[in-house]
Amino acid sequence: MTVTEQPDTVAVRASTQRRRGYILLAIAAWNVWLWVTRIRNLVADAGEFSAAFVGVHAALYAASLGLAGVLAVMGVRMLRDARGGRP
Repeated sequence: MTVTEQPDTVAVRASTQRRRGYILLAIAAWNVWLWVTRIRNLVADAGEFSAAFVGVHAALYAASLGLAGVLAVMGVRMLRDARGGRP
């Protein structure tokens, strides 16, 4: 018995891929709105907290914004692939 090679990609309908791309973009937009709002609140109330508290939370917020950027890039690439763009 021989084993056949499996393809590296799985066929996904364009409509499904578009929907997934829009979902990723929506999650990224929500994350950006959420964390920018929290950063604004942290800066406004920075005098009430220690510098370490502000620094740690600012780093966590920046990491979350970085994740939102990754999700946005994935969403844009999915949309581009769904319309027949770059492979």
